[in-house]
Amino acid sequence: MAGALVLIANPGSASRKYALFEGATLRGELHFEWVNDTIICTLHTKKVHDVVVHIRDLAHAAHLITDILHAHRVLQHHEQLAGIGLRIVAPGDYFLRDHKLTDDFLAHITEAKNTAPLHVTATLAEITALRDQFAGVPIFGVSDSAFHADKPAHAWHYGLSPEFAEAGIKRFGYHGISVASVLQQLQHVAPLPHRLVVCHLGSGASVTAVVNGHSVDTTMGYSPLEGLVMGTRSGSIDVAAALAVRQRNDFSDTQLDAFLNTKSGLLGLGGSADIRDLLAHEANGSKQAALALSVFVYSIQKAVGQMVAAAGGLDALVLTGTISERSAPIRERLLAGLECFGVHINAELNSTHATFDQPALLSRRISRPVCVVPTQEAAEIARRVTAMLR
Repeated sequence: MAGALVLIANPGSASRKYALFEGATLRGELHFEWVNDTIICTLHTKKVHDVVVHIRDLAHAAHLITDILHAHRVLQHHEQLAGIGLRIVAPGDYFLRDHKLTDDFLAHITEAKNTAPLHVTATLAEITALRDQFAGVPIFGVSDSAFHADKPAHAWHYGLSPEFAEAGIKRFGYHGISVASVLQQLQHVAPLPHRLVVCHLGSGASVTAVVNGHSVDTTMGYSPLEGLVMGTRSGSIDVAAALAVRQRNDFSDTQLDAFLNTKSGLLGLGGSADIRDLLAHEANGSKQAALALSVFVYSIQKAVGQMVAAAGGLDALVLTGTISERSAPIRERLLAGLECFGVHINAELNSTHATFDQPALLSRRISRPVCVVPTQEAAEIARRVTAMLR
């Protein structure tokens, strides 16, 4: 269905991201996020427009999409959407595949809310808003775990009786849409290296081992909380330590879950979830910010080592996600600790290209290849939705 108009929705706990595609061509992107007490909507087309909107909460963002796109002529009044693609982050075997939104899908996603409320609540609210705003337009749930569906059995299990895995308590993994988008881009440049390690570094962060184009392991597990220290997530934490946190603060289970997901990580360690703020505070002598940054980088370096072992070696390292694409200091610190794997950064390239908006090599000639590849999650979702529309 070449040329079909597809809207992409990527709901987060603190933002809403949308993109409009005509076939494989991006027409425009919308990003809603809280700034102080106002929701700011940024429209990215060939030009950038900032639109201040006053709405009660992010759940109402979907109701503004059409008006904003019409106002800036990104979408014409006579044009109709062929489909909507919604990124799905939820535990369960059902969500290892893409699905058209049906009553069966709604039953499964509602059930998933009971075990992963923080990650599914925003998705359910988004579904309600999209169905209301775009009545009659088919919606497709695009799995963020599907890329990891063929991992080897040993990469799925926790150290629990197999009956728990059979009941769905296992390591599903996420950021699969991002990793798939990276591979799509690399394949257009050269044959894929045999053993890849992909670091997705943003507000959420993970490291994935890829062999012959397939996931063999990843740092996220049952939920996106597992693995690296992230913007507001603690990353992997000893269960006994988590229980001690709950006891110390007299938390309920729900409050503990929220604390580890939204009040921890860089925010808890350094007082901010924004790498730019932490780097600025560190430069001004903040030991707290310096600690947060060192813990963050160290957690990634350890994870790269794990994923190199999972892949059986390293032929190339890929950095993607907002931090990878925009933070030269973090790239430098991260790669400086990976020289034992034959990785050597080209410092001049790294500092000259503070921001990357297309795939680029960042390594020296003596190094194993290190590439920065901007994630294109929306484009990958659009590609999969277009395929389902055919």
